[in-house]
Amino acid sequence: MKNIILICLVLVLSGCFGPAKFDSSSEASIKESTKEIVESLPQSNHEEFQKALMYFSIGGEGGLKAMMGAAFSGKSPGVTNEAMFAANLKSIDGLTGDEILNKYRLNIEQDRIKREKEEAERKRVTALKKEAEKLLDSNNFEEALAKYKALSEISSGVEAAETGIEKTTKAMEEFTEKMSYMDKVEITEFVAQRIDTYLKKDVPAVRISLKNNGDRSLDKVKVVVYFKDKGGNTIFEEGYLPVLVSRYSYSGDNKPLKPGYVKEMEKGKYYTLESALSDWQEGEATAKVVDIEFTK
Repeated sequence: MKNIILICLVLVLSGCFGPAKFDSSSEASIKESTKEIVESLPQSNHEEFQKALMYFSIGGEGGLKAMMGAAFSGKSPGVTNEAMFAANLKSIDGLTGDEILNKYRLNIEQDRIKREKEEAERKRVTALKKEAEKLLDSNNFEEALAKYKALSEISSGVEAAETGIEKTTKAMEEFTEKMSYMDKVEITEFVAQRIDTYLKKDVPAVRISLKNNGDRSLDKVKVVVYFKDKGGNTIFEEGYLPVLVSRYSYSGDNKPLKPGYVKEMEKGKYYTLESALSDWQEGEATAKVVDIEFTK
C-alpha cells in the first residue's frame, strides 16, 4: 500500500512540477511563463530562446515582411502591435522551452530553404526575361515566345510572361506587315561611284531615290548598300535613311513619304563614305530597303 501511495505521489508531483510551458492566455501569463521557461533553460539557451520568442511574436519571417510592407506603404494593420504579438504567440501556446526552441530551429531552416528557392526562382525569371527580350529585339519571335512560355510556368513569372507574349505577338504582326509593305517601296535610282569632294578625291559615294507605291505614309525608310569587290564578294555595307521624320530635325526635308510620292536627291548630291574602300570595284554595289516605319 505504501508503494502505491508513493507512486501516486510521484505522478502527481511530476504533473505539478514538470517542465514549464508557455501560456499565451494573457499578458501576465505570457510574462510569467516566459520567466519560468527562461529559468528552466540552461544559460547557453537563453539568447536563442529570446530570439525564438521574438520570431514567433512577429509571426515568423513572413510576418516580419508583412509588417515592413505595411510600414512602407503607410497602411495601418488595423490592430495594435500588442494585440498582434499576442495573437501570433498562440502558435507556441502550451509548449515547453525545449519544444519552442526545436520549433524555432525547424522554422528557421524552412525559412532558409524557402529563401533559397525564391532566390533561385527570381534568378530564373530574370534570366528568361532577358533571353526573351534579346530574342524579341532581334526579331526571333518564335524563340522569344518559347522563352515567355517557359516563364509562364513559374508562378512569379506569370505576369511578366503574359505581358511579354502580348508584346511579342504585336511585334510579330507589325513585322509581318512591314515586310509585306517593303516590296511596295521602290528604289527608282541607285548610283554607286567614286567622286571628288572639296577635301578628297575618289571618295565612294551613292545616290538613292525612292517611290512609295503603297497606300500608307512612311516616316522612315532605311536602305542598306552592299559594296562588292572584283570577284562580286560583299566587302562592306552601309545603311542610309533617305526618309526620316524626327522631332529633332529642323530641316525642310523632315517629311513623310506619302502614298504615290517620290523622294529624290538633288542633282549633284551624294551620300559619301568615310572609308576609302580600296578593294571596292567601282559601280559594283546593290541597294535594298531593309526597314520602314509607318506614319502614326
